[in-house]
Amino acid sequence: MKVLTQVENEFPSDDRPQGKRTARVAEGWSYADVLHNLDIGIIIADQMGRTIDLCNAAARSILQPAGPELTFQDLLCGLLHESSELLLGGLTHTSRIFQRGSRILGYTIYPVSDRHFCILLRDITDKTRLESIAQAVNTMDNVGLIFSGIRHEIGNPLNSIKMTISVLRKNLDTFSKDTIRQYIDRTELEVNRMEYLLKSLKNFSMYEKVEIKSYDLSVFLNKMESLVFLDFLDKGIELTFERPSKPIQVLMDPRALHQAMLNILANAADALVDRPHPSILIRTMPHDRLVWLEIEDNGCGMTPEEQKLLFQPFFTNKPQGNGLGLMISKKLLAKMNGSLEIHSTEGQGTRVRMGLPLS
Repeated sequence: MKVLTQVENEFPSDDRPQGKRTARVAEGWSYADVLHNLDIGIIIADQMGRTIDLCNAAARSILQPAGPELTFQDLLCGLLHESSELLLGGLTHTSRIFQRGSRILGYTIYPVSDRHFCILLRDITDKTRLESIAQAVNTMDNVGLIFSGIRHEIGNPLNSIKMTISVLRKNLDTFSKDTIRQYIDRTELEVNRMEYLLKSLKNFSMYEKVEIKSYDLSVFLNKMESLVFLDFLDKGIELTFERPSKPIQVLMDPRALHQAMLNILANAADALVDRPHPSILIRTMPHDRLVWLEIEDNGCGMTPEEQKLLFQPFFTNKPQGNGLGLMISKKLLAKMNGSLEIHSTEGQGTRVRMGLPLS
C-alpha cells in the first residue's frame, strides 16, 4: 500500500476537478496529512487496480488487519462481504452496520471517480449499546402502557356487561321481550368491543418471526387494490394506485406488509369522513437502496401534539379505535428492516411513508 503525503499522488490528475490539482496548501502539510489524522476511519481504494491508496490510522485501528498494511482482499473479506463489482453500484451512499467479533462497525461507501471509492468507517459499539439500553427502557414503558390500556379497555365493557346482567336478573319477570332484547344487544356490543381488542393484540404478536423474501412490489399492490378497492368505493373514497413503471423487487413479508397497509388505510378512511372529495393516493418512489411506499390522503390531518403520541399504545382520537394500529404497523416494518414515517398537517391531510429495502 502506498503511503501518500500529497493528494495529487493518490489519484491520476484527470480524476480531479480542473483547478484543484495542487493539494499542498501550506508548507509542511497536505490534505493527505489531514485525512491520516482524523479520528474517523477513511479508506480510499482503487477498484480496477484492486489496491488501497489510503488507509488512515483510525481505519487501521478499527479493522486491525493481520498484516502491517490493509490489502484490497482484507477489505472485501473483513468489511464488505461483497464482490468488488458491487462497490460502485448499489452500496454507494448507503450506511451499513456489521458485527466483527464483539464490536459493531458502521460504514458508508462514496464514489470518488470512475474507479476509486472512499469508505468512511466508525466503531459504533458503545453507541449501539446505549441505543439498545434506551430501547429496552422504552419497551418497558410501553409494556406498562399496554397493561394499563388493557385494564381500561376490557374493564369498561366488562363493567357494562355486569350491570346489564344485574338489571336483567332483577327485572326478568317484568321486562318486555323488546326491552330484554335491547339489553342483550347491548351486552353483545360490549363483547364485540373486547373481541376486537383481543384480535388487535393478537395481530401485535403474530409476526414475531417474519418470513422475508424477494417480492415484486407491483404484484403486491395489484393484490392489495383488488382487496380494498370496492370497500373504499362504497365509502365514496377515490382510491388511486400509481404503480412503478417497471418491476421492483423488495425484501419483505407480504403478510406483514399487508397487515401494516390495512391499518394505515383504515386510519386514512376514518380521517376522510365528511371531507369534500375524499381521496387516497398510493405511489412508490425508489431512492438509493430503498423503495418508499407512500399513502397520502386529503383528510382532517393531525395537530403537532397528536403526532407526538402516534405510536403510543392505546392513543386514539377515534370513538371505535383502540390505538394499536400504527404501533403494530411500525413493529411490522421494523421486523422487515423497513421504516415508517408520518407527516400530517391539520385540515389538509396526512402522508405515510413506508421504506422497504430493495432485494
